[in-house]
Amino acid sequence: MSRRPAGALAGIAMILLLASPASAAGPPHGPGEPPQRPGGALDVPRPALPLRDIVLSGPPDTGSAGISATAPTRRYPIGDGSGATIAVGVTAACLATCDAADPRAIANFIGTLPHGREVRRLTVQLDTRWQIAYDCGYGAQACYDGWRSKIIISGDDEVQHDGATREFVLAHEYGHHLAGHRPAPAPFSPAIDWGTPRWASYMNVCRGERQGRFFPGNQGWRYHRNPGEAFAEAFAFSHFPDAQTGWAWNAALKPDARAFAAIRRDVYRPWSQRSFTIRGRLPGTRGRAVARTFPTPLDGRASVRLRGPGARSARLLVRGAGKPRTIPGGEALKLTVCDQGNLRAVVKPGHGRAHRFTLAVKRP
Repeated sequence: MSRRPAGALAGIAMILLLASPASAAGPPHGPGEPPQRPGGALDVPRPALPLRDIVLSGPPDTGSAGISATAPTRRYPIGDGSGATIAVGVTAACLATCDAADPRAIANFIGTLPHGREVRRLTVQLDTRWQIAYDCGYGAQACYDGWRSKIIISGDDEVQHDGATREFVLAHEYGHHLAGHRPAPAPFSPAIDWGTPRWASYMNVCRGERQGRFFPGNQGWRYHRNPGEAFAEAFAFSHFPDAQTGWAWNAALKPDARAFAAIRRDVYRPWSQRSFTIRGRLPGTRGRAVARTFPTPLDGRASVRLRGPGARSARLLVRGAGKPRTIPGGEALKLTVCDQGNLRAVVKPGHGRAHRFTLAVKRP
């Protein structure tokens, strides 16, 4: 995982950026992102858009350990019939003042979310709102620590200023936890930055990143164009389709029914590299080229290798992922699939007699 801003100072810096006038904050807002309102010099900083959370990664350092980092935890069943449990802790201050610091209720809610075996690795910590400001950053509603698989969230059952309930925010954080424990094809990994593979491919995250519209892993002023954050929000909306909070992220990343279906597939059928072979017959010298087309439903790195008795004298060309590339037979042609529905491999015969060949394909 990439290193992201952590702790109170980073949160303060981000909220100042989000709350400042657009002319002073850098580039203008993107599609689906409302302009920011200028405020008076003495106004208390408040984000023009919801600062849902901060994602932390990498080992914690002593400068950002947090006042409540040592809250004791116990394991509680999530009630989904699997026998799975999660660790839940409540800080002493929250135990004394929070109105909904019930670890069993938190565990039971987590059990209602779409999940796999990654749920067993989760820790949830309940903080007071002031502890959240310190542990996660001023203005953040929660945070997710990818290094420790830990969600830090409020112990109060409160509705945020953007209309998000505590359960909605908790579902968003679980979206990060899910992505943090899901494989993703290179170079679009880790999934916590790009979103899970089927969702990211359907939402054309690769194309948007190449066009400079999306910024994977960005926890700064491009927070609302970070597909990793948009995925976590989409995960929350998949569980709360009627949530009384607007979509604050880039409009191109707003989920629809097919996006929700892609999330469910990513939850219950984690991605893995697929390998297969395509067979054909190659004519002799001066014969016609042979073409084979195969689908590439997901973005990511693919490779094609020509094998057979005359492979070394033949040539392999692949079309469909950028500029067509040709290599000698027997070598692996590696390429990145980005918003393509299929690839077309063309085998050009060399010298010698006709013979059979195979194409060894690896795709996302």
